[in-house]
Amino acid sequence: MHDTLETDVTNGGTGTFLIGMLCGAAVGAAIGLMVAPKAGNEMRRQLWESTEGLRQKAASAYQDASVAVNDVISRGRQAVDAGRETFQRNRPGNGPARDMTSSMP
Repeated sequence: MHDTLETDVTNGGTGTFLIGMLCGAAVGAAIGLMVAPKAGNEMRRQLWESTEGLRQKAASAYQDASVAVNDVISRGRQAVDAGRETFQRNRPGNGPARDMTSSMP
């Protein structure tokens, strides 16, 4: 008799657990649908609009960086040109470079 009682409680417990799990899943799905975010198109539009300021700041920073890089490149080219001119003016013979291999005996 004791074995029969234990089997009934165990089977009843399993059935109750499964019913509770199914009810919990149904309630969870219903709540999830009620509080779910917007549809895909709506969500993408909202994200696009909410990132407008960030995109504008990024574009502005890119533009500023581009101007700064171009300025550095321009100044670097000017410095190289000035160095080349100074070298040409101050080198021995103050003329075009001679081929050192042809003057060797």
